[in-house]
Amino acid sequence: MVIKLNTKRPYPVSLFLHLFLASFCSAVFTGTGAPWSTLTFDSIWLAAQSPISETRPVGQNKIRHVSLARFFREPKRIEANFVEDHPIYAPHDHEFMEVAVIVGGTCVHVSSLAEQRATAGDVFFFRPGTWHEYKLVKNLSLYNCCFDPALLELELGWMVNDPLLGRLLWSVPLSTAQNGMVALHLGKAELARAQKILAQLCGVSELGLTANFGESLGLLVQLLSVIARNVPMGRPSDGNVKVHPAVTAAIKMIDNNPAEPWTLRLLAEKVGLRSDYLCRLFSEIVGLSPISYLTRRRLEMATSLLRRTPLPVGEVGAAVGWLDANYFSRRFHDNFGISPSNYRSRFMRVQQ
Repeated sequence: MVIKLNTKRPYPVSLFLHLFLASFCSAVFTGTGAPWSTLTFDSIWLAAQSPISETRPVGQNKIRHVSLARFFREPKRIEANFVEDHPIYAPHDHEFMEVAVIVGGTCVHVSSLAEQRATAGDVFFFRPGTWHEYKLVKNLSLYNCCFDPALLELELGWMVNDPLLGRLLWSVPLSTAQNGMVALHLGKAELARAQKILAQLCGVSELGLTANFGESLGLLVQLLSVIARNVPMGRPSDGNVKVHPAVTAAIKMIDNNPAEPWTLRLLAEKVGLRSDYLCRLFSEIVGLSPISYLTRRRLEMATSLLRRTPLPVGEVGAAVGWLDANYFSRRFHDNFGISPSNYRSRFMRVQQ
């Protein structure tokens, strides 16, 4: 058995043991384990994700956690479906990217951003870990399109260079005020175009063949392009900003290795710019400084590890790049208003 690891990342040994055992159990009991000769760290991690949803309490409610393995039967999948009579759906989050496009009826959509009446043309985009809920549903019909976040690192990585797609997928949802989601509205013409693309994507998804991945990817690009044109602009020039290649390079370095000991100076050296100039360019495009963006990416990783592994808090911090457990706890509390241990207690897995 060959296990490929990124040896530059400070993963604690116990993390490997937890994920290896989870992968073994998944292979034996569910038949979803990867072939032993081709295991990578990512395949071990994905195999460890239970196809059973979990719930975690928020206030008086519970949030159902929908795992990657429940939706993606093959690597790097893109799935779409149409729900003609969508029911009330309790608070839930996901391990994948989701686009929800409402085409008929109404509901009250609840998220960390707002509680709002949603009607035809409303679109919601969610990054992994972002929760939402559908209630007070009346004749609600919608399309769901879900895709593996790993696509942003490779097949869709070029989108960070696009002023509109970059805002939809990175800068807007990752900004502090958005909590990982984007809400927008499509006019009649744009909604009709989105529906046509989604109907085609549903047809390809039903085939369920890896050979159709290229077609699914092309349709996903079209869908995201339609949606990105309608993301509200923070400034009149937001849609016309040209992304500097150094900003693209810095984002990709952080996304690919968020646990690396990045500093502004090191990132600037890697992309060949002065630190202050990189910081200014990065903030103009992303809406965050490079180090603030790094913090957000590490916190995304940390929340997932806290929910889905029994690693001690200090080892979770080390796994995402913060070797000092106290510093990790402070950063976590500053962003979420709760300590990592209390977060784990509130969002502990409960198998249904």
